[in-house]
Order: sequence, then C-alpha cells, then structure tokens
Amino acid sequence: MDKKKISGSIFAYSTIGIQLAATVILFILGGNKLDDYLNRSPVFTTIGAVLGMVIGFYHLIKQLQGIDRQEKEERNKERIKERKKWL
Repeated sequence: MDKKKISGSIFAYSTIGIQLAATVILFILGGNKLDDYLNRSPVFTTIGAVLGMVIGFYHLIKQLQGIDRQEKEERNKERIKERKKWL
C-alpha cells in the first residue's frame, strides 16, 4: 500500500467516528430542547439518544460496507493487472 491509500483510509475511518458522535449529540440536544419546551423531563432526551444511536450506527455500518467494497474492488484490479503481466 502506498502512503496515499493509507492516509485516505485513516481519514475515512476517523470521520466515521466523528459522524457517529455528532449524530448522537445532535439528537440528544434536540430531545433536550423538546423536553424544555414541553416541560417533560427525560422523555425526549432518552428518545433522542436512542434514535441518535440507531441512526448513527446505521450510517456507520453503511459507510464501513462502502469502504470495504472499495478496498475489495481495488484488490481485484491489482490482481487483474498482475495476471496481465504474466500473460
């Protein structure tokens, strides 16, 4: 692997974690605002936390699958190039 691929992988994986945290935090803050507005203490904060985690993990899994698919395609392309060299 060359340095560009490694740095691209590091960047992709680090942004996934940041996106997960941001999603959960935004849903918790939204639930907290609803609790304050409707005067219902932990109900919407709890719902926001659960929704944020579910949506965040859904996107996390989809992004990891996309990265895995790209890496498999790159490996297949490299194998094809190696086979062509021998032919």
